[in-house]
Amino acid sequence: MDKTPEELKQEIEIAKAGNAEDDSSKNNKSAIPASGARLAIRAATDMVAALVVGGALGYGLDSWLDTTPWFMIIMFFLGAAAGFVNIYRSQTGQEYKVGMGSLDSDKKD
Repeated sequence: MDKTPEELKQEIEIAKAGNAEDDSSKNNKSAIPASGARLAIRAATDMVAALVVGGALGYGLDSWLDTTPWFMIIMFFLGAAAGFVNIYRSQTGQEYKVGMGSLDSDKKD
């Protein structure tokens, strides 16, 4: 570890240039095209999963708190809302990124 700061700076620049080339090559690779059937199956799966999870949580809460059917109804509709949000995000290309905005819009500053 007897390198001068200039040598370290040069190695850092070389590493950054290598990373930039790797990132550009990743962006040039073509992804699997999204077919209509694949998008429809994804949307149906997102909706069914959200409804099942919401209904099951509501049923469990109703059984535990003896409030039949209120939590099941509430959680079913919350599950439906979550399913619609998941479908919206997958159809607009946001997938499962954190937050509702895209990552590219944050880098415009």
